[in-house]
Amino acid sequence: MVSSLHSHPLFYFLGGNRQRSDFLYVSTKTGLPLLYRWDNDLGAGQLLTPGDEPIFPHAGAAAIHPSKPLVIFPKDKGGDVNCELYTLDYSKDFLQKITEPIGRIFYTFWVSDDEWIVVGHDKQTVYAKSLFRDGTMKDLYTTSEQILGAAYDSQRNLLAFSVGREAAKLVIIDIAHPSHWQWVPEAGIPPFYPPSVYTERALLAYSIDKRTHQELVVRSIETLEELNRMRIPGFGSMEWVDESHLFGVILYDDRLSPRIVDLRNGEWSAPLADVSALFSTVTKDGPVWVANSFFQPPFLQALRNGVVVNLIAPRSVAQTIRVENHHYQSFDGRRVQGWLLRNPNPQAPLVMYVHGGPTATQGDWWYPEIPALAIAGFHVFAPNFRGSDGFGMEFRDLNIGDLGGGDLQDVRYGARYAMEAVKTDHRPALFGGSYGGYLTLQGLLTQPDEWAGGVAIAPTTDWKQDYNLSDSHYRKFCVHFFGGTPEEKSDLYDDRSPITHLKGLTKPLLILHGENDTITPLEPVKKFSEEAEKLGLPVQLAITRDQGHGSLHNMNAIRDITLTLEHLRTILQTQVEAVVS
Repeated sequence: MVSSLHSHPLFYFLGGNRQRSDFLYVSTKTGLPLLYRWDNDLGAGQLLTPGDEPIFPHAGAAAIHPSKPLVIFPKDKGGDVNCELYTLDYSKDFLQKITEPIGRIFYTFWVSDDEWIVVGHDKQTVYAKSLFRDGTMKDLYTTSEQILGAAYDSQRNLLAFSVGREAAKLVIIDIAHPSHWQWVPEAGIPPFYPPSVYTERALLAYSIDKRTHQELVVRSIETLEELNRMRIPGFGSMEWVDESHLFGVILYDDRLSPRIVDLRNGEWSAPLADVSALFSTVTKDGPVWVANSFFQPPFLQALRNGVVVNLIAPRSVAQTIRVENHHYQSFDGRRVQGWLLRNPNPQAPLVMYVHGGPTATQGDWWYPEIPALAIAGFHVFAPNFRGSDGFGMEFRDLNIGDLGGGDLQDVRYGARYAMEAVKTDHRPALFGGSYGGYLTLQGLLTQPDEWAGGVAIAPTTDWKQDYNLSDSHYRKFCVHFFGGTPEEKSDLYDDRSPITHLKGLTKPLLILHGENDTITPLEPVKKFSEEAEKLGLPVQLAITRDQGHGSLHNMNAIRDITLTLEHLRTILQTQVEAVVS
């Protein structure tokens, strides 16, 4: 069953243009993620990047030309997120490399056939640059802060992007005169929520954080005059459909619902579909999104003349698993939301799934490892601990200065709640990736009596060492969450690093890590494993070749899940035997 979970083509990343009917997307149809163009005439996808190397751009990093058969996209080497940029004329199958590796690319925008705007970061700097066909680049803006959202007004040659992580602000730069910029007169742009520009009417729309909710703001991009402001029924970013309507994927109680807002009366539509919309774009024909749920692999939907249509047929797996939305009280009385995937066998062991980020959310959407756990005979509980997105700015920022503190307590209290819900006295296992892998380690090392063991994918083991090995973007991530550099917050970096508490490990731990990971580098993880081996502690490290922060090849992902299930079955063997009998 594990391999069948990966037999469905998965769809990620959507990149469109309101001047065109087609759009870009990434699919794993061939067993690894590659870039496709949806062809409306054929009602199918056209493979743009054949080969055996994955193409997996960030959500705005590949772009289609407004009118010509041209695409620009980034490609790294084995998941190292140090990308080269390529252009493709898909009418002639002509591929051209434009740059050598220039770091991680977040956004690209077409300025002309031979010029682009590139927003990203390298080892030293976060940047917005002009890129030319001959590979030369010109700085438009450099910063030590993070840039997490960007939009481009092609008629006025204006680039709008958010600067900073905490109290972030929007800046608007004239590309022809990059020394000329203006700041939008308010702070609080939420992370990873990009602005949107309606070029035809010089309109700028963006989300703004309030204490417990978000607002949609519309301004003139030229004068910055405020034209509209309204409460968002949840949390999300919007993209222009026409001058009176915006399309948004709105997160509310962990369902990402596609919705339309009418600026003329401030009314939001009901959710357009009873699914989560994990990625979206707007084309000439209207919005398109990737629809999915816990047990519904991703497929493409679109809004056409007011009617939702399936561009790809939906499919479902594991109909016997029950999905339940729960809320529980944590150690300090705060209300925390979590998902319980209840196996039909009431005697099934319990696994706590811990999401990454930490500024992320585990919602009712497709992550193959989660249904794999439920199908393999486990109950699964996935808490949205403090620091998770979608529950208000205050809740999201509670783990600033406290990584591996209150959020880990939320996980522990979630486990106790889930144990009562499934009526078991047996200790659960921990399982998570990236930040979830970090919390898995920190839980096993500092709360050894709470857990039966765990699996950590691409975890942080030493915050100081990660900081020194990381690029400009992730160094700022550390400064944001720790309140300073390792020199300024030395004791906190040490206390919240799993390697500091290594001797506390008593339960079996499996670590899965890509050899080219630059987000949570392999070197500190190897050191952690070697030190554990010297102490005779139960740690197993499996390194995946030619992969970065997670496995992109289907066969590697299947291997990771297989190793995970084997490890969990071993550490929960008594409970598994009870289920089987």
